[in-house]
Amino acid sequence: MIWNKLEAITYISNLKDDAIIEAKQKQNKSTRSLAQNKYYFWVVVNVISDFHGYTPVETHELLKVTFDLKTTTWLDTSEFKFMCEMIIDMWATKYQVRIPLPEDSWMEASLFKGLWF
Repeated sequence: MIWNKLEAITYISNLKDDAIIEAKQKQNKSTRSLAQNKYYFWVVVNVISDFHGYTPVETHELLKVTFDLKTTTWLDTSEFKFMCEMIIDMWATKYQVRIPLPEDSWMEASLFKGLWF
């Protein structure tokens, strides 16, 4: 994903002449909620870290590479929700690891209630 005009120009200038490009301009958007951020790092990342034996930082970096993201900071609430749902499905399918949904968490009332599910 390209985040600004300079990155786009650099990327396009390195393409072959017959390359086909599809561009989509997005308006400034709201970033993910604090509740989503807490759920992602406290639940999703920790479950995967425990399973693979990586640190949470290593796990987060692995997930960014998996989804071809330089950062997750600028994902809006719906994009972040989609990414978390893909992670949950991927780990359930590939590793048979159940990542609790926000409403399954014992901390639901204080941290995750009404998150998105």
